[in-house]
Amino acid sequence: MKNTLYILILFVAIIACDPCDDCDAISFEPTVSFVFINQDSIAKIDDSLAVIVMIDSSFNANVDSLNILRDSLALVEEAIAGGSDLSAEKMNLEQWILDRQADSAFYAPLDEDGDSITLVLNTTKSTINSGRLYVEQIDILGANSILSFEDSAEVWSVPLAFDGTFSEYEVTINGITETIELAYDNFQEIDDQRNVLIRAENIRVVNEPYDSLINCEENCLDGETTFTFYF
Repeated sequence: MKNTLYILILFVAIIACDPCDDCDAISFEPTVSFVFINQDSIAKIDDSLAVIVMIDSSFNANVDSLNILRDSLALVEEAIAGGSDLSAEKMNLEQWILDRQADSAFYAPLDEDGDSITLVLNTTKSTINSGRLYVEQIDILGANSILSFEDSAEVWSVPLAFDGTFSEYEVTINGITETIELAYDNFQEIDDQRNVLIRAENIRVVNEPYDSLINCEENCLDGETTFTFYF
């Protein structure tokens, strides 16, 4: 009888236990992504590329002009040999040739390095356009949390506060700190393991100091939303 009682107590204890202790637990890690693009640096690179194009164009034009002047001088010298009095024209052509040679001496070394410099500048421009840069830190205001980084990256993931509908960040790049403010709506979702997830939707930037912004237009859900800031 006593053994039967022990078995009955054990059976009741087993069926009383929830086989999924973590079910219905609240799990929260909504995030959004930031991308930062230094368009000022891109503008400077474009200016440098334009200068290289100008140098290349000037060098080629100078070479073409020099070839034409040399051909003209050859014709004048041939005419002089045939008895024509073109000594003044010959002197002018010779002076022009000297001037063009001086220009070529100036442009040639600049043009010689133009291709390699252009390659470096275009590679740098592509890197900047990808968003890859170094963010020193992101301070999540109100959460006493600072995200510090050691390496460059293209995308920076930041958490949203689950206990409100507003998050504020101080982002430090190149020693300059700027503030970004996000607003959003929280909602609950149950995953396949019956965990209750607190998620965010309608995520939007409500304040930022940058030159321009690519904002989320629709389906602005956590984990799927990226904001691109140009400075």
